[in-house]
Amino acid sequence: MAGLLISSCSPSADPAPEAPAKPAPANPAAQSEAPVEPMTAVAPEAVVETLSPEAAAALAASEEDPSAAPPPPATPEFDFEDVRRKAEILASRPFQTPPGIPKEAAALDYDGYRRIQLRQDAAFWKDSSDKFRILPDPRGYLFNYAVRLNFVEEGEEVARPYSADDFNFYDLPLPDEAKRLLGFAGFRVVTPLNIAGKWDELISFRGASFFRALGAGNLYGASARGISIGTASPEGEQFPYFREFWLQKPAPGTDTIRIYALLDGESITGAYEFSVTPGVETKMQITATLFPRKALSTVGISPLTSMYFFSPHDIRKHPNDFRPAVHDSEGLSIQMYNGEWVWRPLFNPKTLQESVLADRPPLGFGLVQRKRDFDDYSDIEAGYHHRPTVWVQPKAGWGEGQLVLVEIPTVNEYNDNIVAYWKPKTAWQPGTAYTVSYDMKWSLLTSSVPDVATVAETFAGVKPAATQQLFVIDYEQIPEALLNGVEADISTSAGKILNPVIKTNPETGKIRLSFELEAQNIDVAELRALLTKGGKPITETWLYRWRKE
Repeated sequence: MAGLLISSCSPSADPAPEAPAKPAPANPAAQSEAPVEPMTAVAPEAVVETLSPEAAAALAASEEDPSAAPPPPATPEFDFEDVRRKAEILASRPFQTPPGIPKEAAALDYDGYRRIQLRQDAAFWKDSSDKFRILPDPRGYLFNYAVRLNFVEEGEEVARPYSADDFNFYDLPLPDEAKRLLGFAGFRVVTPLNIAGKWDELISFRGASFFRALGAGNLYGASARGISIGTASPEGEQFPYFREFWLQKPAPGTDTIRIYALLDGESITGAYEFSVTPGVETKMQITATLFPRKALSTVGISPLTSMYFFSPHDIRKHPNDFRPAVHDSEGLSIQMYNGEWVWRPLFNPKTLQESVLADRPPLGFGLVQRKRDFDDYSDIEAGYHHRPTVWVQPKAGWGEGQLVLVEIPTVNEYNDNIVAYWKPKTAWQPGTAYTVSYDMKWSLLTSSVPDVATVAETFAGVKPAATQQLFVIDYEQIPEALLNGVEADISTSAGKILNPVIKTNPETGKIRLSFELEAQNIDVAELRALLTKGGKPITETWLYRWRKE
């Protein structure tokens, strides 16, 4: 089973707030199967370096006098190495809490903040780029940290300072001094993504190290972060933030925009390079070099964040909502290091849950929105059927570790309560540079298509007039030639599997697998199911955490 490792935990936790909060402690108790040797890929090795002589000198000097640390050396043309040196020097100095936001701006609610509009003539590159324009966002509401924006033009770094004159504040109760001190919170990149001549949002950077992107036809949903520190840990989560950006002006006709970012936080700094190419499937190539300020054992590489409220595959139903499902993502898809495909439906649990789903870097993983029909959600305003699938393909520097899924209780659809990330096995140490790279894809389509039949639907409930839990899995079309001699491979970590049945749905032509779980005297069961022929999988491996609720 490709080194699959599943762990269970269910400590108490408050519903996840909209603003970052400290989740409750988690106490995973792992269950694992013996790993098999990889067949198609080798786990990428971790890329680590010691500090450069310049940074080592800066560290020694700054311990006595922070102002004595030398500036980063210049390069002929501004590039990733310049940002890397800035991050390296920054890590040698104590973290400084950024200046606060004017209180009147912090007091704005969501609707008030959205009323601040960029003036049409204030968009960056509006007269000099045929592919991309930049729309800066001001601080306010939950977005407290000021960021600096720069351009890279003909290899030169050019600062773009904030000006209140770029924004229309209408009749918002903001004094002129507050408007003058507001500063940038982030920015959006727009491009003709869907219709020629119409400028649509492509990617947004705003708040901590969060960013989110769109493919053609998408609405914003799942998001990503540069790094996570302490997710679901007893010490509480930290939120490093992108403090400065450099946007490289593309040459005319170029389809890719390059963005550099400088990360800063209490425990870590970092340099990032994002190469973003819009399309039906918007593609991103990301390289980052991180510099811990202290030992870190709870790092999350390429953390993905999303919202899951409810759907038909839940044990606990939501009878008072007219909609059949509410979520930005419905499942975590994984292509294991040996090529095995895994599908894990998401949940909105009563208590915080943490699962470890792989112990070697996978070929890919992502938070997926599979159902694309309006009737699957029946929500005209939210448009959940247009939310993107986000797919990550690890490249260099991931090393040994665990693929972790965190599910946090939420009482509504306004809180992101799902996090998936790669956790390195060995703690990151100060004085060492860690370089990682990966690709991301954002799309209405499934970015990487399994070579086996995928799960179309999962249904769960209680068998009528009985106490057994009933599970029904519908698969997408399976060629008839594969059905002769097909077998169900079903297992559970606790309880007993009863009455497995494979049949064809005469209405849809899809194959249905159903079975029951005898769950007396147990609280949690990790379920696993797939269809095989001749001992080989013809479907995804379906995973499900049943909890007594």
